[in-house]
Amino acid sequence: MKIKANDDRIPITAAALLLLYRARLARGDFGGLVSGALADYRADPDEFKAAHPKRDLAAARDLAALVEVVKDAKRRDLYQQLLEAVDVVLARIQRNKIQFSSLAELDNYFVANLRRFD
Repeated sequence: MKIKANDDRIPITAAALLLLYRARLARGDFGGLVSGALADYRADPDEFKAAHPKRDLAAARDLAALVEVVKDAKRRDLYQQLLEAVDVVLARIQRNKIQFSSLAELDNYFVANLRRFD
């Protein structure tokens, strides 16, 4: 299976990463946030779909929802930095027309590029 730079699975993965990362921040989790969020998404995508009726990048960027679930200002700032970093990664994928041979490779690319948030 080839995942090209314009494939819908790339922004959907980014949105899932952000939404699940936000949920992990709200629970107060530390460590493995990026890799854990992607692992949760791949393990049970149906649960993710049920928990997040709006699962696009616009929903993930909604800072009003972030303020409701993450009370700590430092953690909200971390999430905003992650948003910016995800935008950079998505732009790099588009600009360089990066292709992935599997969903695992796509996930690994996100983890590698966002390791400072993990």
